Amino acid sequence: MKFAFCLFNYFPYSGLSRDFRRILDECQHRGHEAEVFVRTWQGPQPANTEVTILGDWRNNFSANHDKDKRYYRSLSQKLKENSFDAVVGFNKMPRLDVYYGADFCYIAREQKANHPALRLTPRYQHLFDFEKSVFGTNSQTLILSLSEREKKVFQEYYHTPDSRFSLLPPTLNPEDRMPVQDRSGIRQRIRKEFQISEDDLLLLFIGSGFETKGLDRALRALASLPSDLQKRSQLMVIGQDHSEEYQQLAKQLGVGRKVHFLGGRPDIPELLAAGELLLHPAYRENTGTILLEAIAAGVPVLTTNVCGYAHHVERASAGIVLSSPFEQDQLNLELANVLLSPMRKEWETNGLRYGENEDLYHMPTDAVDILEDHCRKDLGRDFTAVTPSAFSIRYLDKRLSDGIFHGASFDQIRQFQGQGELIRSGLGRRTSRLEFDDRSYYLKTHTGVGWWEIIKNWTYLRLPVLGAKNEWHGVHHLQRHGIDTLTIAGYGTSGEIGEFSWPYATRQSFIITEEIKGSISLEELSYEWQQNPPRKKSELRYKRWLIRRIAEMARTIHQSGANHRDFYLCHFLLQRAYDNGELSIEKSKLYVIDLHRMQIRRETPERWKLKDISGLRFSCLALIDAGVLTQRDLYRFMSTYLGAPLRDAWSGYRSLWGEVVSKANNLRAAEQRKSLEGLPATAKTVPAARTQH
Repeated sequence: MKFAFCLFNYFPYSGLSRDFRRILDECQHRGHEAEVFVRTWQGPQPANTEVTILGDWRNNFSANHDKDKRYYRSLSQKLKENSFDAVVGFNKMPRLDVYYGADFCYIAREQKANHPALRLTPRYQHLFDFEKSVFGTNSQTLILSLSEREKKVFQEYYHTPDSRFSLLPPTLNPEDRMPVQDRSGIRQRIRKEFQISEDDLLLLFIGSGFETKGLDRALRALASLPSDLQKRSQLMVIGQDHSEEYQQLAKQLGVGRKVHFLGGRPDIPELLAAGELLLHPAYRENTGTILLEAIAAGVPVLTTNVCGYAHHVERASAGIVLSSPFEQDQLNLELANVLLSPMRKEWETNGLRYGENEDLYHMPTDAVDILEDHCRKDLGRDFTAVTPSAFSIRYLDKRLSDGIFHGASFDQIRQFQGQGELIRSGLGRRTSRLEFDDRSYYLKTHTGVGWWEIIKNWTYLRLPVLGAKNEWHGVHHLQRHGIDTLTIAGYGTSGEIGEFSWPYATRQSFIITEEIKGSISLEELSYEWQQNPPRKKSELRYKRWLIRRIAEMARTIHQSGANHRDFYLCHFLLQRAYDNGELSIEKSKLYVIDLHRMQIRRETPERWKLKDISGLRFSCLALIDAGVLTQRDLYRFMSTYLGAPLRDAWSGYRSLWGEVVSKANNLRAAEQRKSLEGLPATAKTVPAARTQH
């Protein structure tokens, strides 16, 4: 078979480049022919392989996306001139038969950044188009996925079917494993070379791409160590990237002499043998092969759970994985604890044992098996442009697709509302309850709010809610951060994927969610408590658990870069559970619902945090007035939400809570004015608390 291997840039210290070489070598080992097309190549070229450098490099000052465009134009011409059994891409681009999915989802990162103006730039449009050409529903590209976590993110934004993904095993190279008996001698040699004593604690940061892999976080953690521990600690930074700003940051933090920037190096196994800890506090990481390399080398790992391979650290019991959302203080604390922990020796032993698992080393074999199987099929490649459907169902679970909505179109699903119980109807939005197969579902349709409503929201510097997309992303966001919420059973929208796709003001969409059985809203619970306040010890303990759980949810949502915008008691659903007639904290579950107005950014602005907490207090005012929620309860919420001792929470944030109280009182005054004035008949709807929407 003859393959075309396509890669923008090859350099020997990149994890992607190493995976590329291993798959290429396995193809050649099996007797296949491969031709490589790259934009740049650093280092020696492989023997018996034609490497073609494409693109017009006369203008080296042009932007990277322009260079990639020129590369792709040249590649397209080469693919027309030559016949290949399969075109294999290691970067996202059109015309690929197979894509090796080592990159993160670009559109997910950019939309979370919440800079709409940037989405009008040529760079954004180029990267979005190239990504969509691989993952879009009109693509036929087979995706070799390295991470189940990142696969779900791509499916959230592009609705790529499961059938187009093939999950590969980890990408460890058996040749990089250091024999246990050699580690001691290598450790001494490396430490002698860099003048590091045996008593010093050597921390390692390994990876090209300092920004995404969190080098700034690592430097701040090093600077935060207690003085006696910091004196004994050194940090080696290995990777090919621009280091000037990080060298400056290290000096500003007072640890400049403790940090050694070594650049890209081929002797990673030897360096691992010399280290005490791999520090990898990444912002985002599709896989993180270095985590596996460290585990197999017997080096404990301190990393974040955004890395696709972080679960191997937990599975091997070979270090610490920090949960999301990330907190610098938590990293600082854990780094000090790990360096002093007696568990380090046990983590080392566990990692070496885990590294003996043969399943960690046969990624190239599996990848080429999939390539061969894919080529044996009739690919039926057609690279002509495909006009997308104006209305499309992005997702529908199997129960509904095989049952009530079998063979139904986008419009037919929307028309099902007439067969269900109307729950709510408002501006551009309608909710109905459907029964099917002993289950209940809520079908919410959006018909567009019109330009007048959009302009009005823009006038008040608010983002208009145009459809079900917010709720779709909101549910996935909360699930990724461990918050119980609705379960989506279906989702569809008009127009193509994209922030500014048309129609804009009249965009139609729907979302279907499962009913949360046996639940009541906290608003309904508050009515019960006003009539019959909790008095028993078990009831008071249950109340305190609810307060802490709501505070934890609010804290996680805000730290993850999101805000609810309708953070009221009616949008919490409680499944009460009992044990021997008493309320059970362990078995009860609390859900957050009604996410159609949720906003997701990299960081939540303070004003939106304040709005959420003020809204929550406003919805609790009746409980406060009735004495069900005491001052101690409110202090308990403050302490949990801020993650600080009660004394610090009160003294340090007194002004903040003063604003919360003030805004909550203003909301009450506004509600009273509206009740006196009377609401228009069109605004009267069934309360959201009873619709789960």
